[in-house]
Amino acid sequence: MKQAKHRLNHVILIITMFMLFPIKVLSAEDNFSVPASAAFAVDFNTGKVLYNQNADEPLGIASMTKLITAYIVYEEVEKGNIAWTDTVPISDKLKKMSKDPDLSNVPIEDDQVYTVKDALDASIISSANSLTSALAEYISGTEIKFVDRMYEQLKSWGITDAYLVTASGLGNEDMGKDIYPGSGKKDENKLSARSMAIVAQHLISDYPEVLDISSQPSTTILKDEEVEIWNSNDMLPGFDYYTEGVDGLKTGTTPLAGACFVGTISRDNQRIITVVMDVEEEYNRFQVTADLMNYTLDNWTYKTILKKGDLSSQKTLPTHYGKQKDVDIILAEDLSVWTKNDNKNIKLFFETDKKQLTKKEQVAAPKEKGYIVGKEYAFNADDKLGYLTKEDEKHDVVDVVLKTNLEKANIFVRFWNYITQR
Repeated sequence: MKQAKHRLNHVILIITMFMLFPIKVLSAEDNFSVPASAAFAVDFNTGKVLYNQNADEPLGIASMTKLITAYIVYEEVEKGNIAWTDTVPISDKLKKMSKDPDLSNVPIEDDQVYTVKDALDASIISSANSLTSALAEYISGTEIKFVDRMYEQLKSWGITDAYLVTASGLGNEDMGKDIYPGSGKKDENKLSARSMAIVAQHLISDYPEVLDISSQPSTTILKDEEVEIWNSNDMLPGFDYYTEGVDGLKTGTTPLAGACFVGTISRDNQRIITVVMDVEEEYNRFQVTADLMNYTLDNWTYKTILKKGDLSSQKTLPTHYGKQKDVDIILAEDLSVWTKNDNKNIKLFFETDKKQLTKKEQVAAPKEKGYIVGKEYAFNADDKLGYLTKEDEKHDVVDVVLKTNLEKANIFVRFWNYITQR
């Protein structure tokens, strides 16, 4: 009886917490959860959050850090500051580190010449720490200065919960004496699952060619020697946890971070980004990710609520000096929204563009077909998960325009309307 009473009290406590903190609890039904310290799923295109389990707490990210470094490498190449064929200088310290069996690396010999492309491939595919640090040093002079650059990059994306000490994701314990100023000897990189998803979204959006690298089960680097490297992502073709549609993105493992993985899957013209952090030891991070991906895709649907050319929920607007009293208003493009399959509580809301209308919110004639008069919003009335960022909220809204040309009435009609106080 005591045990039963204790369990009942425990259940009541959990329910109370769910009521008090609706956004931070599991977004899914009570029968689905992820065995990890944090888990997150988001639609790549719209930023709609589809699953949130403790996604706002900064946790260890280990080698998932390399996605931030990769973004900066792509940006530097795009700006012309470095080239893919440039030779990357590698210090003796990094060469020595590359032979440490306890660290993810591609062993580097004195006579080997790595290009920027070689180093980035090794960083993303096999999580090579030394070559990642070599890229950081090549771009910024020192890894410490590169970490400063990483902070700047994250800040530009609105990410403020980062704690970074290395470009590769290694902790300070593996870096010797050259550690980031002000950090402790055992410190490691930390970021929330939400912020990690923001990094992945920016990387794939701005440099989609990264998927050409991350989707390769294996590849060869070093043109003369053809050194083969293998992907640490076991969800790719030929591996134990192969999942159709998965083409990235990056693993991470340290004692602090545990087993982590930021993944992405493209299926039925939809791309989902998932993050799992500190997966419980008795579970495999790739199976956990597959379960999260399948759950998300099975339980959410991107529905078109109104099509381009359909009447707005407002249907018409009054005119000022128009030939007709009211004018039809329609959607300029399809209006779609992510919704749970069992959720039919979709609301529509029309908002006028006051700058485009008169003070009485009328359409002043004459106006041409397609003239923007406002916006149509669609939203899940029961949804509490929201979006990845505030900027992403614009995806559930489209312009509303005039269906036909609005001609101006002649002076007699206008005079009649005036005296009848239309």
